[in-house]
Amino acid sequence: MSLASVDSYLPYAGDLTQACIPLGFFTAFCLQHHLLSVEVEQAHRDTVIQCRLQEGPVSALFVAMGAELEERHLSPAGQEFAHRVLPNFRDRYCELFDEESWRLQDNWDNYQRLAAVLVRDLYGRPPKRITSWLGDVVNKVASIWR
Repeated sequence: MSLASVDSYLPYAGDLTQACIPLGFFTAFCLQHHLLSVEVEQAHRDTVIQCRLQEGPVSALFVAMGAELEERHLSPAGQEFAHRVLPNFRDRYCELFDEESWRLQDNWDNYQRLAAVLVRDLYGRPPKRITSWLGDVVNKVASIWR
């Protein structure tokens, strides 16, 4: 079953290269976080290695996969993640990159900006700082002296 395709991004991007970037970033994120299937990693071994080393265009693996992301391309955890994130992925991508969205360079610096958002979707937000009971007491006593 198809989860996402470059075709749904083409009307916004205007050209095929730009339309591949959002889902290319998503696919690279899935690779970096072990959410792709073993079959995809084996079938595209050279591209996977380049992607893991963050060499070349980020969207290269997505393009090698036919510019379509299917359930079979993902591990069970990857499928769950994709079903959670992909329904409003384009909107979030556009929100993050704003007016640059459809003129973005396919590079690893831009990927890192999106990966910082996706990592929170995958692992959750970090917990608020936990202070100890003693730390609370010290802070309250210190506030009295100010």
